[in-house]
Amino acid sequence: PRKSSETVTTMATCPDSLTWMLVKKQNCFLQKRNGNTKRSGTVVLSSEPGNLKNLNSYKYSGLCNSKAIKMAVEEEETEGKTKVTVSMGLKIKKNCGKKPSKSWSTIPLNKDFRRTAKCIKSQTVAQAYRTDLTDAALARWAALHRFAKVKKGLAKPAVTKKGRGGKDE
Repeated sequence: PRKSSETVTTMATCPDSLTWMLVKKQNCFLQKRNGNTKRSGTVVLSSEPGNLKNLNSYKYSGLCNSKAIKMAVEEEETEGKTKVTVSMGLKIKKNCGKKPSKSWSTIPLNKDFRRTAKCIKSQTVAQAYRTDLTDAALARWAALHRFAKVKKGLAKPAVTKKGRGGKDE
């Protein structure tokens, strides 16, 4: 039994679109990059958890959408060996205002490439959970899988394209 002087505070819920309107121009995850020319303009990136493409847009936002997908990498070094684990998270609870980390369920992605891709598809498409993010999730998984193989020493780093500049390095 509660005393009459105690009050219970609960978090107010607001729609995803209103949350986006409030945080789209200013939040701690924004990274603004200036373009080199007037034509290329400014690029606005976002490093929030749950943003698969790292773009500042409503579709990919992990803060504003009640359903989001995140990919995470954990590295552990023991006795000179690096262990890299990749996991996928799905946002399952909407109102975890005081503990936002509790709103994500974690699925370890430790099988081979083909089975993990099937797992990602089954979690997104088969369960009708943000089917529009399936391609982005698979692309992020491919990049993280490649990163893990390079860290373990099983593959070479990806070759990056050089610009059209006249300087040879």
